[in-house]
Amino acid sequence: MSSSSSQPTFSSTDPSVPDAVVVSHDATAADAFSDDNDQDGDRDRIGESEPPSFGVAESGPGSGGLVTTIVFAVVMLAMFINPIEPKTSAEFDRATSSLNVLTLAKLALAAAATGLGGIAVLLSPRTRQLLGSLPGIGLLTLGGLFCITSLFAIESNAMISRASAMIFVGYLLFTAMALATLGPRKLLAAIVAGTSMYMLVTWGLFVLVPEMGTFEEYISATETVRRMGGTGHPNNIAKTAIAIVLVGVAMHLGRTDTLVSVGVRGPWQRLVLIAIMILAAATVVATLSRTAMLAGIAAGGILLIDRLYGRGGLALGILGIASAASLVLAISLFTGEGPFSESAVSAVTKSGDVEELTSLTGRTTIWEEAIGFIVKRPLTGYGMDSAASVMSREATGTHNLLLHVTFSAGVVACSVMVLMLGWSLVFGATSSYEWIRTVLTYVLVSGLVEDTIIESFPTTLTVLWMAALLAPALAGRPKP
Repeated sequence: MSSSSSQPTFSSTDPSVPDAVVVSHDATAADAFSDDNDQDGDRDRIGESEPPSFGVAESGPGSGGLVTTIVFAVVMLAMFINPIEPKTSAEFDRATSSLNVLTLAKLALAAAATGLGGIAVLLSPRTRQLLGSLPGIGLLTLGGLFCITSLFAIESNAMISRASAMIFVGYLLFTAMALATLGPRKLLAAIVAGTSMYMLVTWGLFVLVPEMGTFEEYISATETVRRMGGTGHPNNIAKTAIAIVLVGVAMHLGRTDTLVSVGVRGPWQRLVLIAIMILAAATVVATLSRTAMLAGIAAGGILLIDRLYGRGGLALGILGIASAASLVLAISLFTGEGPFSESAVSAVTKSGDVEELTSLTGRTTIWEEAIGFIVKRPLTGYGMDSAASVMSREATGTHNLLLHVTFSAGVVACSVMVLMLGWSLVFGATSSYEWIRTVLTYVLVSGLVEDTIIESFPTTLTVLWMAALLAPALAGRPKP
């Protein structure tokens, strides 16, 4: 492309490096965590820590910066708006059940994301490279199966299922385009910024308008527990918040030496990051979501595993075991009974009933119900976002990632998902990149007892999951 051309492009002429639109430093004002003010000299030391800004600069002043800013803004707004699904109790309507202003905003963002992703597929070699990697092919196959099986979705949910399937594919293309355009560091910055806005709104409702921001959960016929809600089910709020805690730690401690690295070193950026992590951790606590906490601890351990070798790691492991033993002892001394007594159980459950632990808060019953429905439609499932319509109101979902995919699109889609999770376990959880390890580990662990990802409108964890699978291809390697 000549320097006099006035048409912007999504790619450089050299497919071995990220697209030219991949990065323009003109857009760093929109990125709260860019390393333009790098205090450690990483940018002078590292040649590939960010995609080079060339090519787009040849197409006209500011054209690359404009595209980069648009992509950053769409990611940020999607992470802010997509998770919002007003809920104050188990009696609620799904966000997609009617066309309201919120749903129209989500649809507009989905259209923008799909359009940008589609254009990038046509014009960007880097985007096509990401989608042509083995994880990219797996994700495209999964999206294709969602679209095909949605043609056989139950009549009452057909339109929603087909729209959800197309939106999933659209966001997949857009995530690949955003990785090629922004690079992993700026993509994660956009995700963190948008999700932080979502958490601030959630806290605003919880504190200032408690009748709208509190979720009343029945733990018996007459007893309820108050959890943070308002903008979504507490468990969904918690999984979003814990993802930001984990990504925040990865950005704070992470590598800065390659294109796939997301570490930040500027003092102000790190200070903002710490504040966001504190906000996210407080959000997890306010939701009372034990699932998110336990999955987060597991993912955090994998995130820090390369820092736990040697005497320091041994000391930390001993400290953890000693703390757990001390907690059990303290409960026994405080209650005057054994660690599995009724008093002790009440300290770690909402209802005080030991069955809450043995049934995984009723999940075993929900899994039995979900399997009963799946055997009736094993090949096509019931369509995406159909569980809330088909299953009992108490279930609200399958509470298991594989059951979620099978219920939505049948056993073939489940088989593809098994392969994706296997890839995540073998390559992702052992990746040298902290953020990839922690995101994929969290999905693996949380997916045992929650749907976790693949919503009607992709939220923080779904986009992070796609990005973590696709990002290693930026380094030109077939696997992390």
